[in-house]
Amino acid sequence: MRNIIWHYPETMDETRDLIQRDGTIPHGGGTGILRMSMRKVRGLIDLSGLRLDYYQKKTSTVYIGAAMTFNKVASHTDRESILNRALRYSASTPLRNRITVGGSVALFPIWSDIMGPLIALDAEVSLIGMHESRFPVVRYITEPDLRKGTLITEISLKDEEWVTYYYRETRTGFDYPAFTVTVLLRKKEELIDDMRVVLVGCRGKFRRFTDIERKVKGMKLSEVNAHELMNSVRVDFNGKKFLSGEYLKYIAGVQVERGLERVLV
Repeated sequence: MRNIIWHYPETMDETRDLIQRDGTIPHGGGTGILRMSMRKVRGLIDLSGLRLDYYQKKTSTVYIGAAMTFNKVASHTDRESILNRALRYSASTPLRNRITVGGSVALFPIWSDIMGPLIALDAEVSLIGMHESRFPVVRYITEPDLRKGTLITEISLKDEEWVTYYYRETRTGFDYPAFTVTVLLRKKEELIDDMRVVLVGCRGKFRRFTDIERKVKGMKLSEVNAHELMNSVRVDFNGKKFLSGEYLKYIAGVQVERGLERVLV
């Protein structure tokens, strides 16, 4: 059996060098590694010495260290916030105590509970390695080059108040969701100031309904017809075990429509 070398960096400079080595990958909570092939892995970078376990608010921005677990993030957020709504029901309690935010973004499993909220919130990721800067999370997950030889150190997002809706399609409470729906609404009096609608789990992994977002901006809440909005968009699914793509497409459309109706009340 081939030996895998463990590395224990205590500085970003050490980590920067290690993350660019071929076959060397980061180890945070370890849940992602359990599901991947280790055939090409030559080294593991233990991240516990980098002090990436933090949640900070500065002025109007929230900064989340990549090593924060789902449960720790949920414990720092308001119960009605979209992150809290999504994370407090994801997976089981033992897994929520292990799954890290950074690893979840880096791997982006199609059943992810955190990606919908992060996409809707226009979150950004800070990277070190071959690329060193802060990038929109959507750019990170859609440009493979940004994921090669880099490590996520932090996730940042605006600290804003929203009316929120979150839905996960599951058979049991701690099951992996077939898809998730995230809807955010901000209003000024009876007018829609901003709306964000994201579906995760569809073909292409995610879909942000920017057409809907643009269409409703500035409208009166009472003028918005959720059913008509959903009839104007198309989204497709690959079939999953026991669930056809057509069935998932129908159910997802229903749940997005319900989410729109809930926040518009």
